[in-house]
Amino acid sequence: MELEHLVYLCRSFEGEDLAFWIDGGWGVDALLGEQTRPHSDLDLAVKFDDLPAFQCVLQTHAYSRIYRAGDGGWNWVFQDSTGRSVDLHGFVLDGQGNGILGNPAEGMMYPAGALDGVGVLGGIEVRCVAAPFVLQFRNGFAPRPVDYNDVAALCARFGLA
Repeated sequence: MELEHLVYLCRSFEGEDLAFWIDGGWGVDALLGEQTRPHSDLDLAVKFDDLPAFQCVLQTHAYSRIYRAGDGGWNWVFQDSTGRSVDLHGFVLDGQGNGILGNPAEGMMYPAGALDGVGVLGGIEVRCVAAPFVLQFRNGFAPRPVDYNDVAALCARFGLA
């Protein structure tokens, strides 16, 4: 996905008063204040109740919902005809400020403080997953070469181990 298209989508969501937090590779770039590599998709943390509103906005931009095996009811994926995709992670805030993803018993969440990140992409300020939590989340799967680069850049920028 091109940076210009990401900014266009962000402005569209903001125009509908939809709250979102950038996650994944674009979230890393937001924290670093610049695009550091190509990205195949845009990952967003959004309020679960706002998923249908995001769907409406994305459909006006020629995105269609696609269904993947294993996606829970809280993870909605959209794709346009050029292959750009937007991956929405719908959460519900609990009493401790954790953003719960899906069934609370499964323990998948944005922990309290994870959505406190702020970054810049394409000259606009965006909310994103905070750097310490990005590092924590990157420990949950086998790293790819880009993950090593992302972690190294975040550690250097924010003085993290």
